[in-house]
Amino acid sequence: MAHDPLAGCRVVGFDLETTGLQIKSDRIIQFAVVGSDIDGSNINFESMVNPQRDIPADSTRVHGIHDSDVKDLDTFEHHIDDLDELFSDAVVVGHNVIKFDWPFISNEYLRFGKIVPKPKAIIDTLIVARKLNLPRPHGLGHLCKKYGVALENAHDAGADAAASLLLLWKIMESEPKPFRRPLEDLQTWLSSAELDDNDNLGRGYDDLEPFDSDGKIRISDDDLIIIFGRHRGTSLQQLRKNDESYLNWLLSANGPFQEDDRVRIRKHLDM
Repeated sequence: MAHDPLAGCRVVGFDLETTGLQIKSDRIIQFAVVGSDIDGSNINFESMVNPQRDIPADSTRVHGIHDSDVKDLDTFEHHIDDLDELFSDAVVVGHNVIKFDWPFISNEYLRFGKIVPKPKAIIDTLIVARKLNLPRPHGLGHLCKKYGVALENAHDAGADAAASLLLLWKIMESEPKPFRRPLEDLQTWLSSAELDDNDNLGRGYDDLEPFDSDGKIRISDDDLIIIFGRHRGTSLQQLRKNDESYLNWLLSANGPFQEDDRVRIRKHLDM
């Protein structure tokens, strides 16, 4: 890709196994955080924890964890400081992480009177699949099979976390166009994945051809559209009329564009 929105970030896959599916009443019994730090070093932090309640037989049939496996272990609270360090200012990747894993972990923090960490971004591969309108089904196992990601021990937190992270990389390689944007705008694109009744997604900025090398500017007919920052969705001609000082900054050496792109943009605007 011409632009990697995750470059220079701590990026971790994240997954949980729990006593059940009820976020308010069920508890975490296993977590995994795997990936790489800013310096490229490996991150692999996973553990089972004592949920302080029984594990229903139906849940054990899914993940294979029994009461006897966790009854003598530390509670989740024991790991909070280490998790804070990994999650804070990181890009957290998971499958259905927005509606399941992150609310679960947030509730655990609140139970122990702790402040929930603030990642730089949370990227949900389920939302990515829906936003890209990939063929169904969108389960982790099916998507991993489609993209050639090995998932030999599904419903183990470590295996699922690693698979989610590798799945995102595979999707980004296969569908690079939507990811040619800064991380902030990638989050905006994903958070705007409002599905209609048929789960169809409308056109977005990624349907427009990039004009610059990083895809920060898209061309629509003869207009150049900025797709990041406070003027996202505004044409450069409009920006020239309404906030010329911002346009001047964009096209300066201190702005976000490379020299070749600045020359092309100026030429297009007859500047």
